[in-house]
Amino acid sequence: MKLLDQFQSFIAQEQLLGPDDKVLLAVSGGLDSVVMAHLCASAGLKAGIAHCNFGLRGPDSMEDEQFVRTLAQQLNFPFHTISFPTTIIAQERKQSIQLVARDLRYSWLEEIRAAGQYQAIATAHHLNDSIETFLYNFTKGTGLRGLRGIPFRNGHIIRPLLFAKRTALERFAKEQEITFKVDSSNVTDKYARNKIRHHVVPVLKQINPSLEETSTRSLQHMGEAFYLYELAVEHFRKEWVEELEHKEVRIKKEGLRQNLRAAATLLYECIRQAGFGFEQVTQLLTHLDTQAGALFYAPGYRLLVDRHSYVLAPIEKVDDNFQLKAIDAETDVLRLSDLMLTFSTKKGQPTHFSPSSAVAYLDVARLNYPLTIRRWQKGDVFCPLGMKGKHQKLQDYFTNNGFSRFEKERAWLLTNGDGEIIWLVGHRLDDRFKIEKDTNTFLEITIIKDDL
Repeated sequence: MKLLDQFQSFIAQEQLLGPDDKVLLAVSGGLDSVVMAHLCASAGLKAGIAHCNFGLRGPDSMEDEQFVRTLAQQLNFPFHTISFPTTIIAQERKQSIQLVARDLRYSWLEEIRAAGQYQAIATAHHLNDSIETFLYNFTKGTGLRGLRGIPFRNGHIIRPLLFAKRTALERFAKEQEITFKVDSSNVTDKYARNKIRHHVVPVLKQINPSLEETSTRSLQHMGEAFYLYELAVEHFRKEWVEELEHKEVRIKKEGLRQNLRAAATLLYECIRQAGFGFEQVTQLLTHLDTQAGALFYAPGYRLLVDRHSYVLAPIEKVDDNFQLKAIDAETDVLRLSDLMLTFSTKKGQPTHFSPSSAVAYLDVARLNYPLTIRRWQKGDVFCPLGMKGKHQKLQDYFTNNGFSRFEKERAWLLTNGDGEIIWLVGHRLDDRFKIEKDTNTFLEITIIKDDL
């Protein structure tokens, strides 16, 4: 079968493009992307060409841009281009040039895709690229997720050449007399992938001359195995992972105990997107049967080892201005960092009591304005409603009611003018301020959660 026929068959088989879809082609000017552009033109696809000039090779970079511009004109495709001061940006971000160039490229391609109403972005990765990615990820210990090679589709990004060997692209270019640019960086051993391409793959082909063919089957098996893997992880999440308020996630230890052979992988899958690595997972599992208290950190997140679970939470910015707020008899609304309180003074007694812990009813006669709302402190004591006036340390109340460290940190207290605790906001009223038979005026306080 000719390469063009294989190209069209692969797109249809993997449902990469619909009959009326427009595709944005990422074209560097090298063999792979130029062949992809010609195949798209021959297949009659609706396409545009996008080229990034990273300014890394002096005059050669400008020549590449002009070459791709001319190619777009020849194929009658719209042309999009941009130039980046890549080296300067990499220095500012303190990242590698390769990583910065990749991020700049894909961010810009997505902007053009959305603005130009393209349904997909096509990159020219082929089968050999996928094999090299597999080998590279294997050496980095990425696990099954990285051993699938390069996926056919990732969001709006498609790879319509993943079926083709590099030699097939070279042969097509020669037969069709297609010219392309040669990037000198591809022939050096400066980059890890080039070392794999120039030194590892040739040795493997000596062992197995049919490396590409057998690798195709292996990568397919890996993809199918990963599909089953994701089903198993999702099953675990549904049974043992709970999404809480404030964007917190609770991972129950019992679920990990019941799946000890895969506990590390399951825990990693639950926290990897928060930036936690496998080394931290190993440390976390040493706390599987320990008491609460240990904290682990990743950029923007922290993970608490609680008594029966691991609790993942974003690190919140604490506004010290909200540590102490005064409330007088005229206050009707008070906005805090994570919620809002409304205050309504009414004559008589409540006609009904809401069962929600987000509503509190207080006897105004027992209030001494101004009231205060603050965070809890060690040594705080109150008389929980229902305990017949008995005092209890707030710390003991937290422990008896299973509050995590994160929940304690977020706890607000409403206090009377003399400092007595009126309400553990959203949880428990103090018995001394409840509605009594002789109450003739009451204060109704309602919590409104702030999800913004």
